[in-house]
Amino acid sequence: MAQDNTFSAFLKSNDISKFFDSYQAVPFDFQSLLETQRKNLQSFSEAQQLLIGNIQAIAQRQAEIVSHMMHEQSEITQELMREGTPEEKMAKNAQIFKKSYEQAMTNLSEISDMVKTSNTQASSLLNKRLSASMKEIQGAIDTSKKKVAA
Repeated sequence: MAQDNTFSAFLKSNDISKFFDSYQAVPFDFQSLLETQRKNLQSFSEAQQLLIGNIQAIAQRQAEIVSHMMHEQSEITQELMREGTPEEKMAKNAQIFKKSYEQAMTNLSEISDMVKTSNTQASSLLNKRLSASMKEIQGAIDTSKKKVAA
């Protein structure tokens, strides 16, 4: 059962920009403002898509790391179960622990770099849009001031 949304119906049947055209006191070009907002939403959408793609890449890399760790742990367990003196096993265990720790730190650094790069890319995209948006808004205000002065 569809509900009647009067606000949606109002927006479909009326061009809001025409409503503001009749007012001389509006200190900005409404069409320019609408275009600026459209570009802002587009930039937010692009940033979101970028972040989602990067999150997927990070999750995939984490899954690869976990899979590799599981495989290594299986090999380590088999190796430690082999015959040998307790001293040999302790020495081997220390080597394995050191290698595992170093690999974990390398993996952590890699994931951290991926997150940092992702955030930097999205921030850069949004910062560029914010700067352009401010210029567009200032331009719309300046254009309106010129129209009012004329």
